[in-house]
Amino acid sequence: MLSDKEIRLLYGKGARISRKGSFVLVHLDLPSPQLIQDRTKEFDPNSYFFDDCPLCQMLKDGGVVIFDDSIDDDFVLEE
Repeated sequence: MLSDKEIRLLYGKGARISRKGSFVLVHLDLPSPQLIQDRTKEFDPNSYFFDDCPLCQMLKDGGVVIFDDSIDDDFVLEE
């Protein structure tokens, strides 16, 4: 499992970090402590990852999960 120092090197000094089981949850959108607590409590890898996705199945055992609700809803990728 990655240390807090390693996570901050990867995602920035301002990244907020929580842990649940074998997962590191990185909160890039700078949520409130309550929202971090709620996300951590509610995180369930069995419902978070898609059953029919081979990559998801590989990630189900542990790793880093990124939360970032800071992206603007009006953001559109151009084709």
